Amino acid sequence: MKQQKGFTLIELIIVIVVLGILAVTAAPQFINFQSDARASTVEGAKASVQGAMQLVYAKSLIEGEENSATASVETENGVVSTVYGYPAYEADANDANADGGIALAAGLNVDATTGEWVVSGSGPIQIRPASADATADCYVEYTEASATSPAKVTSNTDNC
Repeated sequence: MKQQKGFTLIELIIVIVVLGILAVTAAPQFINFQSDARASTVEGAKASVQGAMQLVYAKSLIEGEENSATASVETENGVVSTVYGYPAYEADANDANADGGIALAAGLNVDATTGEWVVSGSGPIQIRPASADATADCYVEYTEASATSPAKVTSNTDNC
């Protein structure tokens, strides 16, 4: 009697087909680079906005404008309008050259034609990647300061 060593051709083909099916169904669960990259970009923008808030507020303190409902400070990115010492919302949501605005202070390009970011809303505003769906939960949200509370920034990356 002859002993069989190894797999038959049919067994080998069946194993390859099963592994292929598993790879096709499991891979999308583990490989979602675009979504992860977009979420990371949003978190980076949040950090930029937080840094800009702190720098603009420090400059407002130095100039004695921290209690003023409307003022402006000069930054390396241009003139930024302030509300109680913190950056104001965008003067023109799709114009990076407009004076004022948190996006300008943070150095985020929100130009209507070449911008990497889109600003929407009127209070609080949402700053989202231009490549993201406009309805997706993938944005940095900025709430302007008031007389009783400082500006606030949050991010949502649930659906990037």
